[in-house]
Amino acid sequence: MAGKRSWGVLGLILFLAFVSIAGADEATYTNTFMHPDMETRLRWIASFERAPLAEVEHELQSRAALRGSLSLLGYLDYTPSERDQGACGNCWAWAGTGVVEIALNIEAGIYDRLSVQFISSCHREKACCDGGWLEDFASFYALQGYAIPWSNANANWQNGDGRCNVSCESISTLPNYPLLSITDEAIPTHGVGRAQAIANIKNVLAQGRAVWFGFFIGTREDWSRFVSFWSTQSEETLWDFDATCDTPYTSEGVGHAVLCVGYNDEDPNNAYWIMLNSWGTTANRSSGLFRVDMDVDYDCADTTGYYNLYWQALDVEFNAAQAIAYVEPSAFCGGHMPCYGTIQEAINASGAEATVRIAGGRYLEDLTLNSAKDITLQGGWDASFAAQSSSTTVDSLTVDSGTVTVEHLVCQ
Repeated sequence: MAGKRSWGVLGLILFLAFVSIAGADEATYTNTFMHPDMETRLRWIASFERAPLAEVEHELQSRAALRGSLSLLGYLDYTPSERDQGACGNCWAWAGTGVVEIALNIEAGIYDRLSVQFISSCHREKACCDGGWLEDFASFYALQGYAIPWSNANANWQNGDGRCNVSCESISTLPNYPLLSITDEAIPTHGVGRAQAIANIKNVLAQGRAVWFGFFIGTREDWSRFVSFWSTQSEETLWDFDATCDTPYTSEGVGHAVLCVGYNDEDPNNAYWIMLNSWGTTANRSSGLFRVDMDVDYDCADTTGYYNLYWQALDVEFNAAQAIAYVEPSAFCGGHMPCYGTIQEAINASGAEATVRIAGGRYLEDLTLNSAKDITLQGGWDASFAAQSSSTTVDSLTVDSGTVTVEHLVCQ
């Protein structure tokens, strides 16, 4: 089986007998886990098993076999101290949002922090701080059809106390980033051997795709050790999951999900995965990162054979129409999206090639382009953005890098 070692049917029957309420761990720790009962855990495992396999690009396999390092962290717009789920059990949403943020940057050239509050407040099948898995994340965004910036009105993280503090209706969905499709995928790491498991994960990372990593720890003793590791050790210290293998999944068992942004195996005696947590920072973790020993047992399982470690990805495709942005001082833009209140905001958020349509009028802005983008600034649009019927005036335009083409735009 994909979800467990082949130890017979008895283990399945025994595990299904233990059912309690799933939710966030309520211990005195400020670092919150999910606390799934066995029924919930099996449902999450089943979602992994039915997910399509992540594509392994064969031309990257030779690179994956070589020692080296790679990090996608630079593609992520985040403030470490603010990347903190607090008392909320939605680590799965933080990790999933990170995957989409990196995809938005690499695919569309847009460096922006996305809202986690959006899924926390607007998921129709979960309370704001419920636990979940990557399938829950992908299904939400497939239904919504867009992601929204953290900077939108009421879209910043506000549920850190574990309460539902923000209604879905109060969150502004303009501007947003339209999605054509989003699908959760499973990275093959079970039953393939350590070398192949490592190669498969490295392959996905080499494609410019961050990895969603979910894991289960079955006993309070073991997850207390993980909390101590996080709280007291430095970002250079490695966590080894092998100590959590072949232990029972008890009523105090937990789950957690983090974002894998890269690896470093230049030193064969100190090879590791780079993980970004959603527990804020500590005195020794200014970036909110930790390292996982790469030379672990990827078939690590509990005493009945259910796997503990799950490596997944998202196949995300953004709407090409995103290459057109709109600007209007009220940030309404006649309902067109994405819409910005200033021209500079639109320039900063645009990808490598973009057209920015600007409502006519006077803008007290000194515009600057200092990155290798090809931007067309179209001024003079009417309120409905149906026609260019006037002109747009700005204070100045400076191009330090890239190319800017202007239409109906005057510097004064």
